[in-house]
Amino acid sequence: MKLGNRIKEAREAKQLTQNELVNLSGISRASLQLYEANKGNITLENLEKIANALKIDITYFVSPSDVSKSKENVSYLSPSVSLSSKNLSPNQENLPQTLNDQYYSIPKLNLSAQAEGGNEILDLQCYESGEVLTIGKAFFKAIPSKNLKAIRVEGYSMIPMLMPDSWVVFEDDRQYRGDGLYIINYGGQLMVKLFQLDPIKRILDIISVNKDYKSYSIPLEDSQIEIIIAGKVLRCII
Repeated sequence: MKLGNRIKEAREAKQLTQNELVNLSGISRASLQLYEANKGNITLENLEKIANALKIDITYFVSPSDVSKSKENVSYLSPSVSLSSKNLSPNQENLPQTLNDQYYSIPKLNLSAQAEGGNEILDLQCYESGEVLTIGKAFFKAIPSKNLKAIRVEGYSMIPMLMPDSWVVFEDDRQYRGDGLYIINYGGQLMVKLFQLDPIKRILDIISVNKDYKSYSIPLEDSQIEIIIAGKVLRCII
């Protein structure tokens, strides 16, 4: 039996709808529909989420060696479904690295967020350069709840908010946390953009501050475009 058929069979055996399994597992409905239709490559991470949600052993589905591990190491957002996704249970490893009582030690990534669009991203930890930024805790308005990362910005679409070669510090968090500046993977490209959500019209604006560059308006109810959130920017270092 194909993997997608096994997922569907297990879901129906638990008397769950697709929406209910989406809510329990934290994966997007668009992804679940693709999996059950035997389309696209499911990752070990998402298969584990489904197995945990269904309270069954992952070996029921497939040997882990058959699952693609090359993509989707970050949570996906399908705008047509929601602007949130479930995270793993918080633990101490998720907290920012503390140098001492006054400073955070923030890993630098060895890739850049193109203001016009850049590279596809996988697991951010794979891109840590070994170098760190040491920043005083007083630099932040609130205590970060997740790991912090630092990434350099290239391009001109966010001028004057961000200049080329600026650094931004963001939380390694896959959830939408309200309007603001985000590091995202949109259309397979790593970007830094402003998010503004109209909760009434259900339209998400992905904004380039520089009017000479393209911005995007996405109707959440109709769009099947997937956006990967890498994290919300907390501070910019010009």
